[in-house]
Amino acid sequence: MGTVAGQQRATREVALVDVWRITLAAIRRWYILIPLLAVTGWGAWVAGEGIHPEYEVQATAMLLPGTTVSEVPNPYGGIDEANQAVGIVLSSAESLSQIAAQGLSTEYTVTPESRSNILRFSVRADDPETAVATGTALLDLVRNELSTRQDEAGVPSSSQIGIDVLAAPAVLDVVYEGKLRVQAIIGLLGASIALVVAVLFDDIVGLVKRRRRRRADLDTAPKPVEDEAAAEEPDQGAEHGAGEDEAQPRTSDYPGAPAADDGRRESAKVSSTIGD
Repeated sequence: MGTVAGQQRATREVALVDVWRITLAAIRRWYILIPLLAVTGWGAWVAGEGIHPEYEVQATAMLLPGTTVSEVPNPYGGIDEANQAVGIVLSSAESLSQIAAQGLSTEYTVTPESRSNILRFSVRADDPETAVATGTALLDLVRNELSTRQDEAGVPSSSQIGIDVLAAPAVLDVVYEGKLRVQAIIGLLGASIALVVAVLFDDIVGLVKRRRRRRADLDTAPKPVEDEAAAEEPDQGAEHGAGEDEAQPRTSDYPGAPAADDGRRESAKVSSTIGD
């Protein structure tokens, strides 16, 4: 347990050191980081301006039972079943194709409330007119679905399940979700790239400075090898001379032997006598 705790503590300390080193590098290279962040902000703003907001339209309708009792059974069975069936039909691929063929938005949802006769519609489009028109077209599809299926079953009109619009399609909100998402992505990527560039530049500058400092230290440092060689040369000459002196025997080392100077003086006297 102690070893694991120590490793975790060491990992945290290393992480803190790395964060602190990155922070210091970013502060030292602020003249690189700040312009890059400014460019990132400008790019995010431009990208956001290029994305138009979406308009959200909502509508609410209620299914109503017929005013008379029909001897012919209703194909939907009851109000609750009809509500669920209409929601399924409007969410089908066929209904989506009909809406798209009219040039309207297919970004819509139809939500039938559970155990209720209430239908809720939600539509999103790039402009409010298209969103409202899509909501109106969905209400028309509900009417057509109810009337067509009950007519085919032979249910009298007075006994058919109908629809009543409680809240007509209207713009309730302007959604900037796509715009904000794009701006957030660009901002995060740009800030990350700016930080990486600043830290890398700081590392490169530090590496160059260390190399220059090392080179300068090598140039100014003393050269001990050459100095020792120069100091050893006179010592070797002295040792060589001492060796020669030791190689020649000295007359003082042999007691009783005539000195070299005395021999030369005797030779000079003999020569002068012969000359006379």
